[in-house]
Amino acid sequence: MNKLFASSILILALIFATGCQNNPNRGRDIGILAGAVLGGIAGAQMGDGDDINVVAGAVLGGALGGMAGNQIDKRQEELQAAEAQRQYEYEQEVLQQEKLEQDIKALEAKRVRDEIARNSTSADVAAAEREAARVEAELAAKKKSYEESQARARRIQEAQARIAKAQEELAELERQENGQY
Repeated sequence: MNKLFASSILILALIFATGCQNNPNRGRDIGILAGAVLGGIAGAQMGDGDDINVVAGAVLGGALGGMAGNQIDKRQEELQAAEAQRQYEYEQEVLQQEKLEQDIKALEAKRVRDEIARNSTSADVAAAEREAARVEAELAAKKKSYEESQARARRIQEAQARIAKAQEELAELERQENGQY
């Protein structure tokens, strides 16, 4: 009964330790507990079930499990560090790529401006200004036409509302005249 109780306590401790996700030494702690439980069981089986054999097996198993758990923790830390480094390098590459794309766009825009400057004449400038004035005038005319159509639509809606109100008043008067009040 004493062995069963000790084994149960160790198993419960192992279950509790596995639930601690934020523990930085989780592998070591699990290794110690698992090693102690398995070492205690092995000590009980190899010895004559004597408490000294159980304790010696638990201590030896805990030590070996702790060493194995430390190795697991170190490997996990190395993997996390390597992943963080890869993520950092990727982000730096993305930033460099975005800067390069911006530089290319700026250079292309400058090249186009320079090309226009080299090849344009006074007649080209005058033609471009005439076209800009024509487009602006067309835009102004369309804006004016739109505003006028909106004003007409509002006036129609107001007139329809007045008609509806007048029809309601007429219907009310007709009911009163016919005695249907």
